Amino acid sequence: MATTNQTGATRRAKGGRIKAGTARRAQSEQTEMLLLRTATWLFSERGFHGTGIRDIAEAAGVAVSAMYYYASSKDELLEAVMRRTLDVLTTSSRDTLDGLDDPADRLAALIAVHVAFHARNPRAARVADHEFRALTGETRKDVLGLRDAYEAVWESVLSEGVRAGVFEDRGKVARLALLQMVTGVAHWYRPRGELGVLELCERFADMGLALMGAAREGRPLRAGDVNLPEIELLLPRVELTIEPRRKPPGL
Repeated sequence: MATTNQTGATRRAKGGRIKAGTARRAQSEQTEMLLLRTATWLFSERGFHGTGIRDIAEAAGVAVSAMYYYASSKDELLEAVMRRTLDVLTTSSRDTLDGLDDPADRLAALIAVHVAFHARNPRAARVADHEFRALTGETRKDVLGLRDAYEAVWESVLSEGVRAGVFEDRGKVARLALLQMVTGVAHWYRPRGELGVLELCERFADMGLALMGAAREGRPLRAGDVNLPEIELLLPRVELTIEPRRKPPGL
């Protein structure tokens, strides 16, 4: 066991207890991740209101009494899923846009991030997209702020393109239409389908540019005219650790 003297210095006791503590912390983190992945799976399958705290515990293979060490309610698990999902989506978008100046490149990159994120994290994306209504109080207000921050990234890219004369001014409905279009990927995309993520990003970038009337020197811009993010860099950036890659062990 590690002990602390009056000066605050930490001493290492004999017997390797610090290593044991590290192992326990690692086990705790693994259990927490298992619960978040299980909750994400069940929320995406049954909805928040159709999922009970006992359902999550049993599907994860964790005792209900032990589960309360990690979350006092399923509401806390939903909040954690929403926050992590929106954080990765917003951060990956900003990181991908960093260093890009051309409006068409920026829109294509933003579309690629959203498409890749929803293709790689369909269950978490569906929860974030559809279970917001289950949030209440301050949590709902906080998560709404996170969602607004992400949508503000889109609004900024579109407004810059309009000011530069590259996009048509379609009003706020353009942002809503684009987001609705690309968000649907989480519902129908299958990795073993005819399109890979790169091809999917190219198709949606093409449609997004057309929707905004993107043009340069009077010539319409297509996906082949812009620089899409390299897929090898994009995929790790959008990877969400709480996305369940397989069915929970107790189901």
